[in-house]
Amino acid sequence: MKESGETSGARRVVAEERRRRVEELLRRQAVASLSEVMEVTGASEATTRRDLVLLERLGLLARTRGGARAVQRHSTLEEEFEIRQSRDRREKRLIAQRAAGLIKDGMTLFLTDGTTAYALAQCLVHRHLTVVTGALNVAQLLASSAGIEVIVVGGQLRATSFGTTGPLSVDTIRSLHADAAFICPDGITVEGGVRTFSLDDAASFRAMSESSSRTVVLASPAKIGFPARVRVIDWPQVHTLVAAPLAAEFTESLGQRGVEVLQAP
Repeated sequence: MKESGETSGARRVVAEERRRRVEELLRRQAVASLSEVMEVTGASEATTRRDLVLLERLGLLARTRGGARAVQRHSTLEEEFEIRQSRDRREKRLIAQRAAGLIKDGMTLFLTDGTTAYALAQCLVHRHLTVVTGALNVAQLLASSAGIEVIVVGGQLRATSFGTTGPLSVDTIRSLHADAAFICPDGITVEGGVRTFSLDDAASFRAMSESSSRTVVLASPAKIGFPARVRVIDWPQVHTLVAAPLAAEFTESLGQRGVEVLQAP
């Protein structure tokens, strides 16, 4: 009986992770084909269809002929951010603390948007830095610190986050230079590199990496092995990965690619 219960529990965790990834996919791109959903969950077509039926019944999406689309949410942007922030909250805090140890006073940093990026910003309050970001919540947090100069990157404000994006964002980033870019992607894989859902996000993040002396990627547990649809950069462009504990094979593969891997406790 114990073994049966453990198996049932493991299946439940796997199902919950699949459904979380579907929600995240639709939060980013609003509409997804069945094949895109299968790609991000790693599930079979039959399992994916069952997941979509359940999520539709829960009011979390609407099925379409070829996949699914997001439904109108009535919660505020702050509420949505808090929901995402609550996932892996402890791990994000530990990753942020480890990443903050790489930063020296006087440095200029690029910092993307996202909940892990916000956790890092919380560790930087009262430091002496210049921070360039398109995340309005990060900018607001750091603006209260007398020792931090905040440069806000302009662009189109996404409806799903506090971040700006688009050509204006990329042009501004390319006109600057930073000591380090701290990038928080939607997923990372050994073969696929650093990835995100949005083409615009990928362009902004890539510009940050190219305009910095050092690129640091922060990845919470849900991002590990997650093949988000758009490549940002490959591992040769990454100097350091800060993440929750990784499988030995993952760490070894990145080490062979010249990436320094720092694992949060």
